[in-house]
Amino acid sequence: AVVSTQSTGEREKIKRKRAANPNSNPKRRKIAKLCDSSTKLRIAVDCSFDDFMVDKDIVKLTKQIQRCYSINRGMENPMQFHLTNLQSKTLARMDGCIDGYKNWDCFIKNESLSNLFDPSEVVYLCAESENELKEFDDSKIYAIGGFVDHNAHKGLAYERALKAGYQHARLPIDSFFTLSTRKVLAVCHVFEIISNFIATDNWETAISKTIPARKGLESKEVQNSDNCADETEVSEQQ
Repeated sequence: AVVSTQSTGEREKIKRKRAANPNSNPKRRKIAKLCDSSTKLRIAVDCSFDDFMVDKDIVKLTKQIQRCYSINRGMENPMQFHLTNLQSKTLARMDGCIDGYKNWDCFIKNESLSNLFDPSEVVYLCAESENELKEFDDSKIYAIGGFVDHNAHKGLAYERALKAGYQHARLPIDSFFTLSTRKVLAVCHVFEIISNFIATDNWETAISKTIPARKGLESKEVQNSDNCADETEVSEQQ
């Protein structure tokens, strides 16, 4: 049996403090289930890139998948989260190192995107796409390539999307920011940007809250303001 070290007086003092401040120790928010969520947007992580990754990258990918799941669980109305083509090395890593993932509240499938959905339903998110994503369509499923890139296989997800006949799009980062590095983001960062957009309905906010500082994110609005200031200074000097 567990014996309490608190005296009766201490316990009474705590009770009085809680009664006087009922909101000081609020109950944890109830986690919404996918089936009860008002968000019907479908997001898939396509885990079909195992052959292009070494073991340490598989480890990083599974951690990013965990992060995606954690982000989704934290949403007031979580997105309809799918893991597709989960097999081979990624599946082995999940089985061996991530306890309880089979009980996650998401859709986990070994089959490929093309076997699960009609190609007309799929919109593959690729940095190389010429189509800028502006809004979501609940009749589509938006796929993120489950791939730790390291610039080794540029455009691979885009090439696969074209070959499979999927629609494709890129996040609207270019409309608001410039990056000092490539626009390829980690799986969990793409997922987090989308979740922040669902919460705020504002791409600029969603992107700025998510992309890490090492990417060299700079607002185009600030750049334009600086350019105007430079032009004014030159004009005055003339």
